[in-house]
Amino acid sequence: MTGHPDRTTLEAFLFGHLPTGQRQRVLLHLLGGCEICQGSMEPIAGAMFHPGELEMEITQEQDSAYDDAISAAFHKAVAWRQEQAAPREDAFALCEALLEQSRDLRHQPADMLVLATRAREESERIDPAERGVRETADLRARSWAELANAYRANDEMAQAESSMIRALELRAEGTGSEALLARLADLSASLFCDQRRFPEAFQMLDTAYALYQRLGAGHDAGRVLVMKGLYTGYTGNAEEGLQILSQGLATIDRDKDPRLAFRTLHNILLFRVELGEFEEALRQLQRMQPLYQRYAGRHEWVKLHTIEGKIAAGLGELPRAEELFREVCRDLDAAGLGYQAAITSLDLAMVCLQLGKKAEVRQLVTEMVATFRSLGVEREAMAALLMLTDAVEQDQATLELLALVSGVLQRLERGPGLLVRPEPD
Repeated sequence: MTGHPDRTTLEAFLFGHLPTGQRQRVLLHLLGGCEICQGSMEPIAGAMFHPGELEMEITQEQDSAYDDAISAAFHKAVAWRQEQAAPREDAFALCEALLEQSRDLRHQPADMLVLATRAREESERIDPAERGVRETADLRARSWAELANAYRANDEMAQAESSMIRALELRAEGTGSEALLARLADLSASLFCDQRRFPEAFQMLDTAYALYQRLGAGHDAGRVLVMKGLYTGYTGNAEEGLQILSQGLATIDRDKDPRLAFRTLHNILLFRVELGEFEEALRQLQRMQPLYQRYAGRHEWVKLHTIEGKIAAGLGELPRAEELFREVCRDLDAAGLGYQAAITSLDLAMVCLQLGKKAEVRQLVTEMVATFRSLGVEREAMAALLMLTDAVEQDQATLELLALVSGVLQRLERGPGLLVRPEPD
């Protein structure tokens, strides 16, 4: 970027309100070590990170709403400050700091990739003669692996795979660290899952779990179990997935990562719905309301309404289910999530079919096919949709057929459609 960002831009950057491209330019400008902007940011960051000095009260709801924004802003500012404080010749320490901050920004993929890229560049500046050849190889392997994970989070799968291959090559030149191997297996599992290479993913998850257990890293072992449970359910065995999720929930440190515990509980709820355990799911949902109030964002609330609709439909409360599914379809369309909205419209079609609204079913299927055609879905999906279209036109659509088509479309989705896909810490 040319010149220096003004105060308004810096404030928007700290609160995470800038568009992605502009945010990246500001971040790179700050990482470059601008003393002028350092002086400008001091009073802004001070007001943000030392709120006790301000005579202002906020409600619990406001505190919850700003939690994520302030956390992200803090990590951006710390990453910048750490680079200012680190000696330029100490690329090893700077690389480690950048990697840590990149991981903390895993829910902001664009910024995560910027820092991971910088970390990888700094790892190449390290003189192996000073730090040790094998130790340097370890850090470079870790840098390439975190870069692969950042590419994955940004849906750049080719770059993710090539970066992970490079990480594994460097790991073979390193100290043989089991902690590093566990991390690489952990990240490789996420990459394989996104590529739908589930046999390799499960192998990596089992490797990571065994290593974390041997290293005494109980929380990470539990997190890996959560990942395995999610993908076990996603690949067609919801009952076994639920059992593994429950085991993972009992293993993770809830105080260390309460959000992970919440997400695990949410997905246990989802698997219960898939298994037809509607009364148990309703009781769990009622107990979890305080957790949703604390941790769920707008997108998570939309997915929660989908579950509520499925529970209502399963309990025979069809008008309530229709209302919820229509609301979810509107919200997903408004958010630009056409694929997910079209899948939800299948749930709505099943409810309308039970209510005898055949004209509504025909309209929903027609709109759904048009949506999927425009998105360029895979051949298997289009074949299922055309079969459904023929059945609707011949007045032969059944709940079983609608459920079959829904299952096909959800399996072809990039992720399992859960509240959040499992992410390495």
